Amino acid sequence: MSWCEEGGSVRPGQPSEATSANGSASTTASTCWGKSQPDGAKHPLTDHCLDVAIVLRALLDLDNLARLGIPDARQKDRLAVIAYLHDLGKCNRGFQAKADPTARETAGHVMEALGFLYDPRLETCHLLAWCDLMQSVAGWFADEDQALQMLIASISHHGRPISQGDIERWLADSAHTHHLQLWRPSAGYDPLAALDRLAEVARAAFPAAFEDGIPPIDATAERQHRFAGLVMLADWIGSDTQFFPFRQSPEEDRLTLARQAAQRALAVIGLKVPEPRQPKAFSDVFRFAPTPLQEALASQLEVGEATRLLLIESDTGSGKTEAALAWWMRLYAEGKIDGLYFALPTRVAARELYTRVLQAVERAFEPDQRPRPVLLAAPGYVRIDGAPLLPDPSGALWDDDARAQWRERFWSAERPKRFLAAPVAVGTIDQALLSVLQVKHSLMRSVCLDRHLLVVDEVHASDPYMRELLKGLLRGHLARGGWALLLSATLGETAAAAFFGREQAPLVAAVARPYPLISARDKTWPMPPARERTVAVELAPIMDEDEALIPRLIAALEAGARALVVCNTVRRANSLFRTVESAIAKERPQLLPALFAVNGVACPHHGRFAREDRELLDAAVTAQLGKASPEGAKLLIGTQTLEQSLDIDADWLITDLAPMDVLIQRLGRLHRHRRDSRPSVHERPRALVRVPAKALAEYLGKDGELHGPAGLGTVYPDGRVLAATWALLAAHPEIRLPQQARELIERTTHPEALEALPEVWRQHRDWLYGRQLADIVQAMRSLLEPQPFGELHYPDKSEQVLTRMGDPTYDIPLAEPLVSPFGATIRRLTIPASWLEDGAIPDTLHAVALEGGFRFTIGNQSFRYTRFGLEKDNV
Repeated sequence: MSWCEEGGSVRPGQPSEATSANGSASTTASTCWGKSQPDGAKHPLTDHCLDVAIVLRALLDLDNLARLGIPDARQKDRLAVIAYLHDLGKCNRGFQAKADPTARETAGHVMEALGFLYDPRLETCHLLAWCDLMQSVAGWFADEDQALQMLIASISHHGRPISQGDIERWLADSAHTHHLQLWRPSAGYDPLAALDRLAEVARAAFPAAFEDGIPPIDATAERQHRFAGLVMLADWIGSDTQFFPFRQSPEEDRLTLARQAAQRALAVIGLKVPEPRQPKAFSDVFRFAPTPLQEALASQLEVGEATRLLLIESDTGSGKTEAALAWWMRLYAEGKIDGLYFALPTRVAARELYTRVLQAVERAFEPDQRPRPVLLAAPGYVRIDGAPLLPDPSGALWDDDARAQWRERFWSAERPKRFLAAPVAVGTIDQALLSVLQVKHSLMRSVCLDRHLLVVDEVHASDPYMRELLKGLLRGHLARGGWALLLSATLGETAAAAFFGREQAPLVAAVARPYPLISARDKTWPMPPARERTVAVELAPIMDEDEALIPRLIAALEAGARALVVCNTVRRANSLFRTVESAIAKERPQLLPALFAVNGVACPHHGRFAREDRELLDAAVTAQLGKASPEGAKLLIGTQTLEQSLDIDADWLITDLAPMDVLIQRLGRLHRHRRDSRPSVHERPRALVRVPAKALAEYLGKDGELHGPAGLGTVYPDGRVLAATWALLAAHPEIRLPQQARELIERTTHPEALEALPEVWRQHRDWLYGRQLADIVQAMRSLLEPQPFGELHYPDKSEQVLTRMGDPTYDIPLAEPLVSPFGATIRRLTIPASWLEDGAIPDTLHAVALEGGFRFTIGNQSFRYTRFGLEKDNV
């Protein structure tokens, strides 16, 4: 790139024309527009660039958000000038032609801007203000390469970094060989004059940036990434007409308006939090005295570098959520963070937790001091301060002012890419992981997330792909000065060591670690258990014999017990439900009301229901089996959706064999609350674990892959963990929780324990390592690298980067809404990709209503939706 070394002799501070920052100069360049509306209204490009630059400058003063390590206000002004140039490409004649709907030769502005900067054939030496600006910018950083990289970062504000290779390919493409014409005058419009005008307004708006004696900025790759994310955020805000309306008159003082609008926008969105920060005491917020675990986070642990990353390991129902919120309030009060992101494994889990977080925030602060909005950041379930995304106008009139105020509040909720801009948000771990992946706007997500305490709930060993991504997320978050808290009931030493970046402890030492426990990287704080239980465990080789359960289930219901059955797959849950319901109808019809039901319709519980029905199912679970539920017999059959998040208090658990950490989660559903009227046979918590009729090793294939029943080998691919779990359960007919939790987890997940298994598992181990290695490599390829702009390149737009492995799904709308078996209005269905033929993904589903549901066809496959959820018609 040429930095105009041979430019004119314009002195700093004296460009060739009027230097007013309000953009009102009467030149041909004044016709250059930056934003337009359907009604034909246009917003001058100089104004739009100024709006964005002023927002960027305001963001830089928010220390917990910016995190650039640049305290000098003049250096911040220089960065604002670079941000001002983000849309310089809009000066080109092809973009300006878009003002005419009939125009045939139009162009974009991102690649066109970079083509302008890179193509040496473009002569700009006669542009006095532009060349003066470029010569100044070239000296603002450690070297000219960094200056160019920062310009590329600013121009890449649409979310995808533009690499030098992208630019070279664009210039070489025959479709763009005539791009020079875009910068030549025509029909009374001169693109280069417009560019010169941009430079004039930039200098007038930020005169301190051009002073002498300012130290150069060392724009490392990390700072470039940060700056790019800030520009993306500033562009989103500065382009929003609710904060930055189009120019109303030539005399308008745009600079003053932009400064006022920026401050208001940051406050309304929640990026600038209210002062003072004075949360109330724990007991006032939660209405009970803190446990030792909660007290440690609320007041005892030191706030410092050693506690930037903490891990809480404690059993289900021990108050980890309240402990996390207490830690957040403490960090927030001390100004260490500006917000909270509570990340959970699923959208349903986020929805269930959201109300608790919202209530805590509302109680913790006086109304004028409360950070707002509190966002449920889960697509399909979005809520703002407890209300739906859009107000329901039925029965009410919303005046313009009320509607405008409402829309301002849900700015962060309008698009998933902006979820993390909310000061307090509860969502899925995916939203956080997207901040470290090579996907559009990841750098903006990172900027928003790093000011938060990142709480990752229900952390477990998970799959290698997810673990590698979470390691990358924590590593970057902490390196940029962020704070993180991991919550788990079942995290093993292998995963904990990976997250802390320390050496893995040997098995003996891992087993000896206390439980419950708060851990930092180099220090631990043992905690007393919140409760103690002894669970009687029975192994039954009836994994493929549903009928064998029926007599015992009937006996349990007749005794008034609350029985919970957790299956490893949806197909097994539906099949078992049909078998049990049919048997009860024949043998004990008076027990049919004991079957779990929604609005009088009996059904299982799993993840293959439409969102509207899933909300009804989850609410019914809490109402029928939660803390305040009525006494009496109840049978709930479902899948992993019942393991976590939902409030379930069961007397008896029946479960398929699963990894020990998963089983401990399921055991947490037993005797969750204090009840004095349990059936005598279930006064102690009891669990029946269904195992295969054959030894697990007999299901190993020749290549070492496990092909067991009930998802053993597919849902849970690590047969070694399953074999170790089975053996340990056989040796422990009674399990004391939480006292034995550490030993149970380590002896089924620690590498030393798995290596001690019989020789028959060696080939399976090798097969598994090959699969895990591929997952880890894929995860590492997906993570962002600290490369400077120009080198930084994301995958092709057609390549999808996933936040988790497994069977992807498609969310497809119905052509016409239909009523579900439970009375809800269904508008969309989620369908596993593996159920669809290649290329058979319709834009809408044309379904036909039938008794108890509806049916539709995709390609050659028919589907039905009933009280059993979504199923293939031939199943």
